[in-house]
Amino acid sequence: MRQFRAEDAADMFNNWASDDVVTKYLSWQTHSDIEVSKNILKMWIDEYSSLENYNWAIEIKKTGSVIGSICLMNIDNNIENCEVGYCLSRTSWNKGIITEAFSAIINFAFKEVGFERVTGRHHVDNTASGRVMEKCGLKYEGTLRKIHKINTGSLVDCKYYSILKEEYLD
Repeated sequence: MRQFRAEDAADMFNNWASDDVVTKYLSWQTHSDIEVSKNILKMWIDEYSSLENYNWAIEIKKTGSVIGSICLMNIDNNIENCEVGYCLSRTSWNKGIITEAFSAIINFAFKEVGFERVTGRHHVDNTASGRVMEKCGLKYEGTLRKIHKINTGSLVDCKYYSILKEEYLD
């Protein structure tokens, strides 16, 4: 994992952001052209000046190709809580890549940043995301109804998971 660079726009567009299957359960629209990806990357790169920007490219070391993104989001410093969000190229699904990245982010969130709770959520139909969260040690907390708006404009139910620092460090 590393910070995004402007030259990642083609990989972002080609590997995940333009794929309707990848973005099916997400809040943002599938990118219609590479300019959308370039604009998003510019915004993300500009936000690296903030101390609370935790957004990384997932890169294949062997090829240097960027295949996805992972971030800490919905940060609440008052209750020392954050949420992990991620997106990955369909060709990289079911290879343990997100589980590895998610695990590294949990470690970072607890040991480097000092969060007390890390959460995750997924559309109820996106069961693969639930399996990732469970593999990373998060516990299922419940399902909230019509809690998230996906890119079609529909409000959907989401399953919520979390892990506490004390559980992680035990």
